[in-house]
Order: sequence, then structure tokens, then C-alpha cells
Amino acid sequence: MASPTTASNNNSQEFSPAESGFRTKLRQIFNRYHEQWELRGLGHDQMEAIARDTGIDVHDIYDAILDGSDKGTQYLSMMQQYGISIEQVGGASSPLMRDIVRVCAHCSSKSHCDTVLAVGNAVHEADTFCPNAPVFDHLVGM
Repeated sequence: MASPTTASNNNSQEFSPAESGFRTKLRQIFNRYHEQWELRGLGHDQMEAIARDTGIDVHDIYDAILDGSDKGTQYLSMMQQYGISIEQVGGASSPLMRDIVRVCAHCSSKSHCDTVLAVGNAVHEADTFCPNAPVFDHLVGM
């Protein structure tokens, strides 16, 4: 039997689902802080240039990244439950995708959305709370 020291040095070690989930969340938090640190070092002119290049309003960039929250990311799970890929929307930088992201970021139904997404009923209930539901319905019907 391998000692704890040996096991921790083994790069092929498998992690339990809970450990794996924790490591993934920790990596996401680290990446967000890294993004915040890099973006806070940019001047206003540089942020304006990024906004122009991406087609995203500079205030939306600050809202989405610099505030440190994960708000407005439910659209990915919603799209997955609808069976919609980013490619179907025209790619990650398409105008439609930017609109979906922006609408989700400013939605007031996030906690209800999280609950419905967790249960797996989002597609059946989205029309009652999701401002992106008509877009998702249209994409599925194409």
C-alpha cells in the first residue's frame, strides 16, 4: 500500500468526484482573480479598445469580470439543456451570443434559474422567467 506521501506525488492519482469538483471550482476562482488582476492593471483606453474589439460594452466587461461574481453564466447551462451549441448561435463572438450573454448577466431571475437548471426542468419552465427563452425556442425550432 502506498504511503500518503507517495500517493500525493503520483500524477496519475484519481480524485473522487467531490475532490475533482473542489479542484475545478478552485481553479475557476484562481482564474477569475487572475483575470481581475490583469484587467485592473489596464487603463481606460485599453479597456475601451477591448470593448471595441469584442463588441461588448465596457461596462458589461467590468460587470462580468471585475466584480468577481459568477453572475450571468446560467446561459451556458440553459443552452445545454435546450441542446443548443455555441456554434448554432454563430460562435462565441457572434452578435447573437453577445446579446444572450448580456441579457443573462442582467437578469433578475438568477436564483430561480439556478434552481430550475439544477432540477433539469429549465426547458419546460423557461418561458415563465427567462428573458432569453424566446431566442432559445427559436434556435431549437430552426
